[in-house]
Amino acid sequence: MDSNNIQDLIQALKKVTIETTKRLSIIEEEELVAFVDRRQEIVHAMEKYRTFLTEEDKQEIGLILDMDGPILKRMNKLKDEAGSWMEKKGSIRVQQNAYQRAYSVDSLFIDQRK
Repeated sequence: MDSNNIQDLIQALKKVTIETTKRLSIIEEEELVAFVDRRQEIVHAMEKYRTFLTEEDKQEIGLILDMDGPILKRMNKLKDEAGSWMEKKGSIRVQQNAYQRAYSVDSLFIDQRK
C-alpha cells in the first residue's frame, strides 16, 4: 500500500477541518454543507487504508476529531436559528390568516326579517 496516499488524505482532512474551524464564527449553512460533503469524500477514500493506519496516523485523526466539538456547536446553533425562524414564520402566517377573511364566491347570505 502507498503510505503517502493515506498521509495525503489525512493532511487534506486536517487542512479542510482547520480552515473550517478558523472561519467558524462567520461560516454559513452552505459552507458547512460543502465541508461535510468534502470531509465525507476524504473519509470514504481513507476507508480502504484502514488496516494500514499507523499509531501516528490514528493520533493525527484523533486530533482532527477533537476539532469536531466547535463545528457541531455551530451546526446546532444554525439549526436552532432556522427552527426559530420557521416558528416565527408560522405564527406570522396564523396571525395573517386571522385578519384575512376568506369569502366563498358561491355562498349566499339570507337575511330574514320578522
